[in-house]
Amino acid sequence: MEEAEKVEQLLTEGEKHLKEQSFEKALINFLTAYEMDKKNSDTLYLLGITYTRIGKYESALFNFEQMLNLDISYINKIHTQMVMGYIYTILDDLDRALELFREIVDAGFESAQVFAAIGYIMDRRGNFKEACMNLYRAIDIDPKNANARNSLGYIYAEAGINLEEALAECKKAVAIDKENPAYLDSLGWVYYKLGKLSQAKSYLKKASKMAHENEEIQTHLRIVSQNSK
Repeated sequence: MEEAEKVEQLLTEGEKHLKEQSFEKALINFLTAYEMDKKNSDTLYLLGITYTRIGKYESALFNFEQMLNLDISYINKIHTQMVMGYIYTILDDLDRALELFREIVDAGFESAQVFAAIGYIMDRRGNFKEACMNLYRAIDIDPKNANARNSLGYIYAEAGINLEEALAECKKAVAIDKENPAYLDSLGWVYYKLGKLSQAKSYLKKASKMAHENEEIQTHLRIVSQNSK
């Protein structure tokens, strides 16, 4: 078997392990393929994805950076930058994350996910107006983007303004993804801000059961419970 064929076989086997969430087995395949061809963009991408899935973000970024240095297609570059942007957001390097997301926008790629990500970063930075503008843009592109709708509703709830619109947006997010504890939490929090404590407590209890380790959800539930007495 020629080396190129062997690399393809390793990648195929690794992708199967990756789908099965057998990450260590997948890594063995991908790393073996990498040793045989260090400039194979598919190998670098799959290594980056696998490291991302197991939380080894620095290793993921290393492989993605190597991939971006190769002659890859426009769409592969955009997708890789998106994943890197999410990783830098997780690592709280918001400047680098924003730089990557804005590069995607500047390249003319219209993505609801990217605008939603920028909206999140702007909110973290306290830039309320730009956060909302980007979230509205995300919703315009993809009305079924639950993340953008939830984020917009939660931002309004935290600011204590446009609460009826916040309620509508959070309801739409939950309708799209009924089992997402973050969306249930946001909806409960909007109800609390509206003074509807029974509805707030109902949704927050459900969110708490689904994500009992989430400190923000637990805090929201405690606040509502204390005010319901």
